[in-house]
Amino acid sequence: MKLRLRLKTRRGKLDFGEIDIIRRKFFKYVKPHWKAMVVATVATFGAVAMQIAAPWPIKLVFDVVLSRAMSKTDVGRWFRENTSSPQSALLVICAGILAIALAGAMFAYLRDVLLAKTGQSVVGKIRQDLFRHMQKLSPDVFESRRTGDLLLRLTSDIQMLRQMIVNAWITAGENTLTLVLIAIVMFCLDPILATVAMGAFPLIGWATVRITKQIKHATKSQREKESFIASIAHEVLGAMAVVQAFNREKVEAQRFARQNRASIRAGVKATRLEAKLFRIVSLSSAAGMCGVLFLGVGGVLDKTMTMGDLLMFVAYVKLINKPLRKLSKLASQTAKATACGLRIAEILNIPPAISDAPDAVVADRVNGTIEFDAVGFTYPDGTRALEDISFRVEPGERVAIVGASGAGKSSLMKLLLRFYDVTEGGIKLDGTDIRRFTVASLRDQLAVVQQETVVFGLSISENIALGCEDADEDAIRAAAKAVGAHKFIKALPDKYDTRMSEKGTTLSGGQRQRIALARALLRDSPIFLLDEPVTGLDAASAFRAESSWMDREPRRTTLIICHDLSQMERFERIFVLDKGRLVDSGPHSEIIERCEAYATLHAARRARRGDSTTTEETGDAREPHRMAS
Repeated sequence: MKLRLRLKTRRGKLDFGEIDIIRRKFFKYVKPHWKAMVVATVATFGAVAMQIAAPWPIKLVFDVVLSRAMSKTDVGRWFRENTSSPQSALLVICAGILAIALAGAMFAYLRDVLLAKTGQSVVGKIRQDLFRHMQKLSPDVFESRRTGDLLLRLTSDIQMLRQMIVNAWITAGENTLTLVLIAIVMFCLDPILATVAMGAFPLIGWATVRITKQIKHATKSQREKESFIASIAHEVLGAMAVVQAFNREKVEAQRFARQNRASIRAGVKATRLEAKLFRIVSLSSAAGMCGVLFLGVGGVLDKTMTMGDLLMFVAYVKLINKPLRKLSKLASQTAKATACGLRIAEILNIPPAISDAPDAVVADRVNGTIEFDAVGFTYPDGTRALEDISFRVEPGERVAIVGASGAGKSSLMKLLLRFYDVTEGGIKLDGTDIRRFTVASLRDQLAVVQQETVVFGLSISENIALGCEDADEDAIRAAAKAVGAHKFIKALPDKYDTRMSEKGTTLSGGQRQRIALARALLRDSPIFLLDEPVTGLDAASAFRAESSWMDREPRRTTLIICHDLSQMERFERIFVLDKGRLVDSGPHSEIIERCEAYATLHAARRARRGDSTTTEETGDAREPHRMAS
């Protein structure tokens, strides 16, 4: 189904196509709760019946007990034959009032509880599915969208959607049925008074349709403004140290205030429209009440109707106002829910970047042969990243990938992990195209350390065991010791059970990096993908961490993105990328002489470090041992 997200701007016309999108996309979540919804519907009918019955005892008080106006009717004869005095008749009528109130309360309680339970279950399931779907989307979806906006769709937008897909139909049915029954009763009592009482209905219907459309647009605008607010708050609060270091508190407060004012204006507009609709309903109902009183009092004085009949009409006119207001409020809530539902459906309608082929197989542990065959890749936004990349890495081989920023180094890693699929060519593991494997089993073959270390709000042990949840405590500690993390972990208050703050900000950058290295090491996959893995570590710690995978037996196929071109002699081969192309590959001693791009990168590194006569020139690979000692 093609999702239409463009909202029509013509006023006074409901877009039933958008409502149909909501129905198709989300009503499937209500179907498993059909029994509860049926019981809630029956309870709703009972509650409506009690509302219709509520004015009748008052009529009996006036027409039977006080004035005996109904003495010749069946009801009057029943009271005369079964009650001994006006007081006993009043007691019977009061008992009826209590019985109607009790039954109405029980029906309303059952309806409200069932709708609340169903609504919470539906909201929870939609939120779970939306979160699961988000995890399958390509990274560019999150790079091109504000985090605050996505969080808003995942939380408050779903709550607002609940009103439409669970409560709206029961509420609409209840109040419509109430109006129909009231109209029937009133027309049976006095058609002329009934016509006067309901004469304003066409005006109310026209105003509801017209204003509801405007409320939907105002709500959409407000949600967009609120998503900006959430994004700014997420961005600033997550980087408060930077904000304070650069004295940007005032600037950020002003930026937040601008978006906050815009959101307030949009919210006030929606509220003003709702108030306008309620005002029209109230004034129309008041006009109907005036007409009923004017004609009804004359009828009582002329003896053409009883005082009880007039009181019933007045009660029903007042009762009409309640469902009318609820229906008008429901119309505005539906408009808001539609805007929120379309925002959620927009995300759900984005296809997953990668999915398993119908005949995909589970990858057993591979030997580690990696082959790129004429690989070309273009990002979804049209950016060309790689062009005709071909190479083969043997099992256990250690390869460095170097190149200037934007050369395509990270794109190689993303393709190996199947964050994206190649545009041209193919990638093979042990001779099998990686698209033939299930995504989960493919990623099981890879241990990854990214340059930007991610630490979750879990314990140290849980962070190290990420992706390897069945690892025991001994294995976790061994991995931490191998990368030099055990010492600082033991110094933490709860040691390995210490729970991290959001993004691990209680740890230093080097400590977070060692957690990530231990995580990859514990995974013990046949292929290591490392993006500048020792960033933030001192020389001794870096050497120890590097030894954990460089000296590991049996050797793993290792691809490392290198920005700091020191000690390149450690690698069997170096792949040099330039503008998305593989321009050269080979050992350091060979390509430093023949590859201009590599020589330029190497010279730039020496210039930054001031190393005109270091061991890099002589190829002495023992420098890390001297630093470590």
